[in-house]
Amino acid sequence: MDKKIPGNSSNKAGNTVKMKNLFSRITFLFIGIISTIWFLIRVIPKPSRATYPCMKAAAPFMSGFVVYLLAITGSAFAYQKFKKKLSGAKYFAAFSFLIVAFVMLIIANTSNRNEARAIELVTSDYFVANEPIGEAKGLKPGRVVWMWDDNATDESCDPSAGDWWAEFTDAGVVDDMLKKAIIKYTDISSLPLAWDALFKYFNNEHGKGNVGYQTGEKIYIKINVTNSCCSVSGTKKVNDFNRMDSTPEVLLALLRQLVEYVGVPQENIYLGDPFRTFHDLYWDMLHGEYPNVTYCDGNGRNGRHQTVPSSSHEMFFSDGRLEYRIPQEYIDSDYFINVPCLKTHDSGGMTLGAKNHQGSILQDGAGSGSQSAYDMHYALPDHDGSDGGHYRYRHLVDYLGHEQLGGKTLLTIIDGIWAGRSWEGFVEKWNMAPFNGDYPSSIFVSQDLLAIDAVCYDFLLEEYKNKPNKTKYAYMAGTDDYLFQAADPANWAPGVEYDPEGDGTLLKSLGVYEHWNNATEKKYTRNLGTGNGIELIAISKNDPVASPDLETYRNAFEVSLFPNPASTELSLMLNLNEPSLVSARVCNSLGQKVLQIKERALGSGKNLLKWDVASIEPGFYIINIDVNINGNIRSSSLKFYIER
Repeated sequence: MDKKIPGNSSNKAGNTVKMKNLFSRITFLFIGIISTIWFLIRVIPKPSRATYPCMKAAAPFMSGFVVYLLAITGSAFAYQKFKKKLSGAKYFAAFSFLIVAFVMLIIANTSNRNEARAIELVTSDYFVANEPIGEAKGLKPGRVVWMWDDNATDESCDPSAGDWWAEFTDAGVVDDMLKKAIIKYTDISSLPLAWDALFKYFNNEHGKGNVGYQTGEKIYIKINVTNSCCSVSGTKKVNDFNRMDSTPEVLLALLRQLVEYVGVPQENIYLGDPFRTFHDLYWDMLHGEYPNVTYCDGNGRNGRHQTVPSSSHEMFFSDGRLEYRIPQEYIDSDYFINVPCLKTHDSGGMTLGAKNHQGSILQDGAGSGSQSAYDMHYALPDHDGSDGGHYRYRHLVDYLGHEQLGGKTLLTIIDGIWAGRSWEGFVEKWNMAPFNGDYPSSIFVSQDLLAIDAVCYDFLLEEYKNKPNKTKYAYMAGTDDYLFQAADPANWAPGVEYDPEGDGTLLKSLGVYEHWNNATEKKYTRNLGTGNGIELIAISKNDPVASPDLETYRNAFEVSLFPNPASTELSLMLNLNEPSLVSARVCNSLGQKVLQIKERALGSGKNLLKWDVASIEPGFYIINIDVNINGNIRSSSLKFYIER
């Protein structure tokens, strides 16, 4: 895949540069004044606000503006001194002041250039269709599943009027969407077996053998609650309700699958955004159903777990400039599930799977609950300058390749139930088909770290194609540079060798990157049968996700459980249409397996199974039943109670 870099004549280039310089200076002065006033108004009454990301974003413009003013003033003062000393025939002193004036002018010009950059935008013809680069990854190589159901959101939601968008989300629809997405990705109709296949692929790739999830293994679920940085008092959200973060209903659906279908004990799950605040609107929903999950944030207030930074630096930027600590909880986990949001970004162009890891690193000296790391912004495309930023060092490649971040990622789930604009995630309805003026109501799933970002990038490019330039962040030159470089080491920035652990082991291809043929068909090379790139599987609320063979067995059995509540004995009645292999397992409310029923052959008709539960503690339990009919597996889950 080649990047198209448009050229222009020397006269046009000269005029363009002059106009850009003039515009840059005017923009610099305007932004500098506004940033300085805003910073002082916000920080003087409450100095701790200086650690807020919004203040850190304003600080460089303010500091650049102040340095610029001081440099200009110093230059003028030195020049006056130069003239005075020269007229007095004090040549050495006059020459010294002339040097000072010259240096001050250089500083002023440098400050202006560093802090006021005219962002270069590319046009849609920059992106070449169906020319994949890299090596497709995953149980289904290069596959991305896009699940869309407009019933997931209520189109009457008006965030601009103060509506909190998550209150307009249908949890039942979202739960069903995630189930369908996992089943469709794996082509396995049983959720427990689908997840088992995901774990087995991951463990095979990491040298652990063909094994699924093992009891005792830990999972970290990285979410995105960027807007909790400035909109929370204690743990209560108080403003910015028009800005989207992770949809709590998506997280609830994911926890439900891991605990109830995979059998992961709640206490073996970490969930959070390591250095943000896990505010009450998330806590109330998730902790209410799964109280023993470890909910992580940067402060540890009101029952949350405060993130523990690693004892040493673990992340080493491959350009040699910076190194960081990461959460110790990442290191302690065996698997990582990345749950970013579908958003554009004013500095990075877009913030998807790769940039969600911006919250995975800790800058030394940063306060708890504050921006985890700000100094890395130099590696984002809005800092590239006028050359468009082609093949620069991109720290996002280090994130995707690091053994504790991208290297541990079992699955990426991009939350597009509500989409956001810019880093703030302003909630907006989407105009592109099939959304047509409604919220996107989508979930994306993949095991290929790059393919899923590439697909969502195409969605962002299409949605923002005809919008004003000031919102076209996805078209910022250099936005996709990390995808090119992560896909193929041949595209690495000159002089950079990506080695995020600093151990001498260089990264290889991390996945596959390409663009679809067009926004109507949304087909990639695996869809077209023309290459080994991306395969986009699109499903909507009316599309069946079961395989044709499975339809024959959709009503192949009936199941009932009694007595419920049980005391000493539990009975299960299975009415089978055909002879089948049946297995089951019982898990407690923590997701811990307390009873395993090994696979056994049962005949057609009614089959009564009984178990002694006298030794099991009273409480709430779930029994998961798998019925294997000629290789087609159907599953059912029933809740029951034990009381005495």
